[in-house]
Parts: sequence; C-alpha cells; structure tokens
Amino acid sequence: MLKEKFARSDFESLYEVFQPKILDFLQKKVSNKETAEDLTSEVFEKVLKTIEDFQWQGISVGAWIFRIARNHLIDYYRKMNKYKNDKSFEDIVNLVESTLPNAEMEVERDEEDIQLFNALKELPEDDQYLIYYKFFEEMGNSRIAQITGLSETNIGTRLHRIRKKLAKIIESKQRVSTK
Repeated sequence: MLKEKFARSDFESLYEVFQPKILDFLQKKVSNKETAEDLTSEVFEKVLKTIEDFQWQGISVGAWIFRIARNHLIDYYRKMNKYKNDKSFEDIVNLVESTLPNAEMEVERDEEDIQLFNALKELPEDDQYLIYYKFFEEMGNSRIAQITGLSETNIGTRLHRIRKKLAKIIESKQRVSTK
C-alpha cells in the first residue's frame, strides 16, 4: 500500500492485513492472549485516530503501524514496571525489539499482499475467481475446468494473461505512488 496519505476509509483494509501480524507480535511479547488482544485493540485505536496524519517519509504504513505497536508495548511494560520492579527499562526495550527484524520482513510481505489484493479488485469477476481457485484454493487446471466449464487449455491461457495483467496493474500503481 504505497500511498502518501491515508484516510479513515483505508482503515478497514489496513486492519484486515495488519491486525493478525500485530496480534502475533504482541502475543510473543506479553504473558497472555487476552492482554495481547487488548493491546492490539489499543494499537488500532491509535492507528484509526492518527491515520489521516500519516505521511510517507521513507517508511511504509506497515512499518508505521509496527512502530505504534512497539511504542505501545514499551508503554505497557513501563506501566507494569511501576508496580513490579523486576525489569529495567533497557531490558524491556531489548525484549520488544528482539523480533522487530522479523516483523519488518512480514510488513514488506504484507504490503506486497495488499498491492496484489488491490490489483485483483480491478480484474473482472471471472478472472478473480480463476485466480482464487488456482492460487488460494490451490486447484489444478482440470479441477478449475470442471467448476467453470472452460477447457484446461483455456484456463492455462487465461491464467497466464491474468498474471501479466496483474503485473502491469501493480507496476502502474507503483509508478503513480512514487511520483
């Protein structure tokens, strides 16, 4: 999702893509699932409140969301540390940052998934179904042919053309977003 500005209407897409990743990140850092779920909710409340203020300045929106999650987690531990003096602040920051490289790689993959998802929405519905059957349901061309009534050869040809079309859509969106 290579946009310079975001609106509240973009929140749903961002939430769908990044909520599971943020929840997973936070579950690895806190003691129980309920706390991780609460923290995830709070992170996305902050994202929703500040989404219109996001401006692309060398970091992706995914990295921005992970930064919000990281800072929120540090604040959470800082609060907990007031009541339990068992960890230094430096230990807390080290704990939080120990998985950030993996999180950043996941963000890059997620942004590629968002680009693909947005490109798929621009295709005709029949083409979307073919892509869904082939790559998400992992069906072979013969099975797709049975479902759609098209020949296996036609399925293969159409999938090839659809992939080329998707590549062009993504490429054109990237050119527009870098201008």
